[in-house]
Amino acid sequence: MKLYSTTDVAASTRRALADFTHVVLNRAMWLHKPIIFDSRTVVDLPAFLSSKALPQSEQQVREWKKHGGVLFVMDTHFTPGGQDVTVMVECPYTMQRLAAVNVDNAEYGVIPNPVSWTAYDEEVDLRNPPVSFLQDIWFHCGGRNMSLDELSQASGWPVAQVGAMMHVLKPVEYWYIEKRLKPERSELIPAYAWLEGGAVPRREITKSGFKPAVWQLARFGYISMKRLQHFPSETPNWRQLQKDREAALKDLSAVRLLVESLPDHLEALSPSDESL
Repeated sequence: MKLYSTTDVAASTRRALADFTHVVLNRAMWLHKPIIFDSRTVVDLPAFLSSKALPQSEQQVREWKKHGGVLFVMDTHFTPGGQDVTVMVECPYTMQRLAAVNVDNAEYGVIPNPVSWTAYDEEVDLRNPPVSFLQDIWFHCGGRNMSLDELSQASGWPVAQVGAMMHVLKPVEYWYIEKRLKPERSELIPAYAWLEGGAVPRREITKSGFKPAVWQLARFGYISMKRLQHFPSETPNWRQLQKDREAALKDLSAVRLLVESLPDHLEALSPSDESL
């Protein structure tokens, strides 16, 4: 798997398309603080779009394979096959994703070399928080039903930090609902009729398709609603959580060492380079 690094994604995309016919521009975002890429910097290139949210994706991929150009890929691990080069907008923080996105390249892949790795360190902290933090949170929430505000006040940690990191403790969110007034707006009546009140798992509301309407019911006062996190009573496996964090940190370190050792794409290849 041949790889280069870059500090200019747009320029590398242009260089790749100047040398080859089929280029993937992987725009998928994994970071909590995503890398911003301005698509206007490549707006003049022949472009196609692939996204699981786009019904026309399969047709777009077929057209790209037939005519060539730049395929914008919005999904983290999708690779269409048939690409000469993949240019990534965001440097992965795991070796697994780096390899998965670039495995089908006929020529090479291009990985951004971040100006700073701070956002990546923060991402590991969000996905695999320090065990000491988790233990502190668990002391206040283990086996209890609490809102984020209540847990923040009890633990002394900021609401945003608690909300971003508590997923490791595997709480289940319930919406406590009390019906008050039947809505006058016709589009909200089906959701109001579906609700029975009491504690409803959020996933059931999402699955029902009424989640946006339920938010509107609460917003306009037709129902009262409180969101509580139901935390399990079984103590987490702290040793395994520590191992998971160490593995994530090691993985990120491997990515950084690799990316910082790669030759620069724009410096290593000239427009007349025929070695590829």
